Amino acid sequence: MGVLELIQQKAFLGKEFLTWLWFKSETGGGVNLKGGAIQAEILGPIVLDAQYGDARATGLKGESPATSPEARTALVEGKKLKKAKIRLKREDVEWVATLDGENFNLAGLAIPNPGRMPFEDMMALRTEMMLEFEHIIEGLMQAFLELRLDAKEWAKELARIQTWVREK
Repeated sequence: MGVLELIQQKAFLGKEFLTWLWFKSETGGGVNLKGGAIQAEILGPIVLDAQYGDARATGLKGESPATSPEARTALVEGKKLKKAKIRLKREDVEWVATLDGENFNLAGLAIPNPGRMPFEDMMALRTEMMLEFEHIIEGLMQAFLELRLDAKEWAKELARIQTWVREK
């Protein structure tokens, strides 16, 4: 099996990851990582996707598409979050980026503004902030995969997610 086929075969995990992150963001749980708790917020636009039917993808834009009735309907229909602009926050530091769960492409990373400082210091700080974002994404995915690969714990989390979808 080639690398492309393997990536396509596992693409559902990225969608489940983004949907789980959405669930965590709306239920106030956040995710505890080694460097501290991470709070997530799903911003717009978002794309939800299903593995079936003619109208597989639903794209939503606007003020807060993640909380819209259309987003709820898409979740009830079994669609998962395929692509979203997300805000991740640890303490007073936040990052915003668009993440595609299907292939983990990252776009438009906005990092905290370091303010006025010498150019070399600013570049070093910005690079450090980008690396920190990468570590956060890796940590979130690792936390998700540990949960996802534990059949008992995933069943419990899935029940909580299903309750969230029904009550959304």
